[in-house]
Amino acid sequence: MAIEVNGGSHTSGILKIQGSKNSVLPLMAASLLTEDGTSIEGCPDISDVRAMWEVIEALGGVITYEEQRLSIDASGVGKVEICQDKVRDIRASVLLMGACLARFGQVTIAYPGGCSIGKRPIDFHLQAFRAMGVTIEEEQERLVCHCDGRLRGCDIRLPFPSVGATENTILAASLAEGDTTLYNAAREPEIVELVCFLRRMGAKIKGEGTACIHVQGVSKLNGVSWKLSEDRIAFLTYAMMVAGCGGEVSFQISPQYLNKELWILDKLGCQCSVGNDHITVKQMGSVRPIHYIRTGPYPEYPTDGQSLLLAVLSKAHGVSNVEEMVFENRFRVVSQLQQMGANIDYVSNRAQVTGVTLLHGADVSATDLRSGAALLIAAAMAEGVSHIHKEHYIYRGYEAIVENMIQIGFCVRRNED
Repeated sequence: MAIEVNGGSHTSGILKIQGSKNSVLPLMAASLLTEDGTSIEGCPDISDVRAMWEVIEALGGVITYEEQRLSIDASGVGKVEICQDKVRDIRASVLLMGACLARFGQVTIAYPGGCSIGKRPIDFHLQAFRAMGVTIEEEQERLVCHCDGRLRGCDIRLPFPSVGATENTILAASLAEGDTTLYNAAREPEIVELVCFLRRMGAKIKGEGTACIHVQGVSKLNGVSWKLSEDRIAFLTYAMMVAGCGGEVSFQISPQYLNKELWILDKLGCQCSVGNDHITVKQMGSVRPIHYIRTGPYPEYPTDGQSLLLAVLSKAHGVSNVEEMVFENRFRVVSQLQQMGANIDYVSNRAQVTGVTLLHGADVSATDLRSGAALLIAAAMAEGVSHIHKEHYIYRGYEAIVENMIQIGFCVRRNED
């Protein structure tokens, strides 16, 4: 099986951007903090959501999904052992630690998995939990965690503004006894959305979007209904297809929090027209090189967009330099792009991209979610037919990506052979 792309098309049309993958998963974890039901509108039908769904149901939760509304009833959750195979398939399962510790005072969990984009230890999460009074023991490949009584609020300073550690600490602190102040917190839009979701549930939190977040623990949280924000990385993926292939597409998405993405599109030569609920991206000329760009925590250019950018820069007229500051294995995609004719050299966490006149179709394989998306971009820019194998990585985060590519002008299909 593979996704087959016949390259060389220009883009055109209108595309509605799916709900945010990186927001919905922590919101699903937050649903365990209450016995009331919660619902999330605009939830994307992606395999990561399905995997998280299965983990929550294994704990005793009941989930329904209809017309992109995900409803979660966690009143029956009582089991706090999260060791099924799905935990190793989805890294966001680690967020269930904070929720279970906050509500039940204990949890046993297998080490989480996810994409192989580099070392992503959960040491920061565990340090925060220990500071809040949690005892953690390692048994084979499991972590056995428990606390006598409620977790205790305290001051916590993260060594790095980790998104996952920030989310897990906020979840744990929301029902803790006393106040928690988190320093060097991540500032990503997904953190802001989680805090707003929890605040609607009755949590007392302030400081989201800054490096210092203060949580005043409460004794009970309530169920809520929530409209999910759009996925900024999905937008960037399709916008990069416009940048690399030319044409014009109007995207239905709020421009809030997209400053760096719009800046990079401008650097690539795109014209971006921004409205209250839409962004139109137009590319009429050749891709421009970017002398130097590096990834980093928000508001810097996102690491999730690094592979996408490499694909587009492969046909820029000039030399570009990209430095990866978050995950060391992001450059695994380079060997696959080279099979399509890209001229990319890299040492350690720095890559130099010398643009080529054309890319050619090839049989390539995704190594993670965003590398798979990057290969789709490169295949759309290439001459001839490409087959992207291990496409299951792509379905982890992109809803109906084949249909969406067709909608904006590409010749794409699922090859079942």
